[in-house]
Amino acid sequence: MRMMIEAGLNKKYSVEGMLTELEKIKMMILPDGERITTEITKKQREILDALQMCA
Repeated sequence: MRMMIEAGLNKKYSVEGMLTELEKIKMMILPDGERITTEITKKQREILDALQMCA
């Protein structure tokens, strides 16, 4: 919550709305162990960038 407020996300998203948006991100693990993240939407990228998290 603190990170969300510091990043200014609380003005645009509720906690529930932000988590709902981020839980849509999927990761696939290939048979050789390589991990691939599915496409990330503009909203998801905005949230991850504001929280200084990489995807």
